[in-house]
Amino acid sequence: MRTNRIVLAVAMAVVSGVLLAGCACPVTPPVVPTAEVMAEEDAAPTGEQEATGEAEQPTGGWQANGAISDGEYAHTTTIGDVALWWYNDAEFLYLAMEAPTTGWVAVGLDPEDRMQGANYLFGAVVAGEAMIWDAYGTAPAGNAHPPDEELGGTNDIVAYAGVEEAGVTRFEVQIPLDSGDEFDKPLEAGNTYPVIAAMGASDSFDTHHLSRGAGSLTLD
Repeated sequence: MRTNRIVLAVAMAVVSGVLLAGCACPVTPPVVPTAEVMAEEDAAPTGEQEATGEAEQPTGGWQANGAISDGEYAHTTTIGDVALWWYNDAEFLYLAMEAPTTGWVAVGLDPEDRMQGANYLFGAVVAGEAMIWDAYGTAPAGNAHPPDEELGGTNDIVAYAGVEEAGVTRFEVQIPLDSGDEFDKPLEAGNTYPVIAAMGASDSFDTHHLSRGAGSLTLD
């Protein structure tokens, strides 16, 4: 009887050895990553950086002085006879406009139907003094862009400067991306907006334009 048990034990050992020899699975338990290892694996690969959401700033530094300096603006375009420069941060739009006139120069942001619904910035140098109006387009055409204050809104221009020299009128202006005024169009970083621009022959901003054009503006 004892001999039978010994034989059975030997046989079972042989069978177990055969099964272990043919198994493809690892015989050591899997290693559980530590918190440090898991953090390293979840990190971005070398060379990748997480976006901060902050717009790149121009290198020149913005100043409201009526002069366009190198690196002051990130973008530029021409709409009709009006040259535009601009950049934005998380809170404000900084814009310059220039036209070959001794009258007014204007830009309308995000119009809905031709002139209607546009947030207008009208600039003119009157008797040597730079003046600017925060206005709103109330109709598709005609003299239909009264100042926001006449409509019950507010003048939300933060800073500006304008010059008239050598037959050219140039303005720089700073406005909020979203003033909260119902007669200003809210602007969002990363979006593209339609823009209209025009210039006039006189300093009275309710006179008819000499020329006009349409284009677009993309914020950072």
